[in-house]
Order: sequence, then structure tokens, then C-alpha cells
Amino acid sequence: MKKFVAAVVTSLALSVLAVPSFAANGPGVRDPHVNARQARQQVRIAEGVRSGELTRREAHHVREGQRDVRQLERAYKSDGTLTAAERRDLNHELNQSSRQIRRQKHDAQSR
Repeated sequence: MKKFVAAVVTSLALSVLAVPSFAANGPGVRDPHVNARQARQQVRIAEGVRSGELTRREAHHVREGQRDVRQLERAYKSDGTLTAAERRDLNHELNQSSRQIRRQKHDAQSR
């Protein structure tokens, strides 16, 4: 009987300890899709600078847009969850940022 009670208490303790770690890193907070898009956009900016498609001023401008998206993401995740509406808004901002990168890379200016 003592072994049974010890096993139940141990399993309860482990489950209680596991829940906060899941909540902190669970699907509501972490969004790999958003992170992957941000990484791809950073690569596009770097390639544009390297190839001369982006001037220094253009690169600075689009990097500021990336910074704004990261700050928005951080603000949305500050309460521990990323709601569907917040995710939609974040994707909208990423779409705008992507369009801005493309416009700057393909305009007539070059280094």
C-alpha cells in the first residue's frame, strides 16, 4: 500500500511540475512559422545588401520594419499566449514587411 501511495504522489508531483513548463513553451506562445518567416526575411535582406539590390538606406529601412515586427511579437507573447487574432495580425505585418523588402530590392536604386 505504501508503494502505491508513493507512486501516486510521485506521478502527481511530476505532472504538476510538467504543466508549467508546457504552458511556458506550449503552442500558444511559440510559433515556429512566424520565426521561420522572420529568419527567411532576414536572409533576403542580407542577400539584397550583398548583391547590391538594397542600398544602405533601404536596408536600414527594411530592418527597422523587421524590428517593429519582433517588438509586436514580443508584446503579443508577453501574457504567455498568442491568440488566433494576434497570430493573424502578426502574419499581416510579416506580409507587409515581405512586400516592402521586395519593393526595395526591385526598385531602380542600387549600390
